[in-house]
Amino acid sequence: MRLRPRLAILAVVLAGFPLSAQTQETPAPEPDIAGRATALADSYQLTNADGDRVCPIVLTDKPYGRKGAEPALFDVTLDKEACASSILFSVDVAAWTPGPGESIRLHGATGGLVAEFTEGVGGTWEALREGDGVYFLVNPRLADPAIRPADLVGNWDLAQTAGQPICRVELTDTNAGENTFRATLLPGCAAGIVALAPDRWRLDGNNLVLLTAKGEGLRFAPQEDGGWEKVPPDEGTPLLLTRP
Repeated sequence: MRLRPRLAILAVVLAGFPLSAQTQETPAPEPDIAGRATALADSYQLTNADGDRVCPIVLTDKPYGRKGAEPALFDVTLDKEACASSILFSVDVAAWTPGPGESIRLHGATGGLVAEFTEGVGGTWEALREGDGVYFLVNPRLADPAIRPADLVGNWDLAQTAGQPICRVELTDTNAGENTFRATLLPGCAAGIVALAPDRWRLDGNNLVLLTAKGEGLRFAPQEDGGWEKVPPDEGTPLLLTRP
C-alpha cells in the first residue's frame, strides 16, 4: 500500500524519535548506589538540635521491599511508636538512599523525601526542615568524643569578627549549681558584653551556653577549628568564642 505524500513525510520524521514514555525502559539506578549504601549503612541516632530528644535508627543496605518503590531506596529499622514522641517526623520515615556529596536522604513509604541530611563533621549529618527546625543524624561509631567541661576551663575571647576580640571571659570549674559553672568577665570587655553580664556556663549536649543572672543564655556550637560560634548565627549579633 502506498502512503500519501504527507503521511510518508510524517513517518520519516517520527522514525527519528524514540517511542513514547510508556515503552521506554525505567532508568537504572546509579551503578555505585549499592556500594555507597553499604558504606553508609549503620546504626545512627536521629536527634533534635539540642540533643535532648533521640530516636535510634538503623540504615540498612537491603533494598526497600515496597512494590513499585524506586530501585535506589533501602530499608530502615526504627521503633516508630517509641520515636514518635521525640522526633515527630520519624513516623513518616520508611526508607533511605545515599544522596550527592555523601548526604543521606530519608524517604516516606511512597518514596517522598522526608529529610535530607548533609554530611558535617565527626560522624554527624545535619538537616534543616522548613518550619520545623534543625535535626542531626549521628553515627556514634564515628562521632567525636563527647566534650567535657574540663576541656573548656580557661580563658576565651569573644569576637564579632575573627581575630578582633571584644572581651575575654574565664570559664572556671567552680560549681554554680544546677549543672553550671562560674564564668568571669576580665577587664576591658565591650559595653554590650558587660551589660549582658554572663556569670555562669554549662554544656548542653555539644553546645556551650553562657548564662546571665536572669537565666538568659548565649548558645555556641563547636566549629571545625576548635572554636565556637553563636547559634543560630543569623539571629542577633554574631559572636565567636576562641582560645586566646
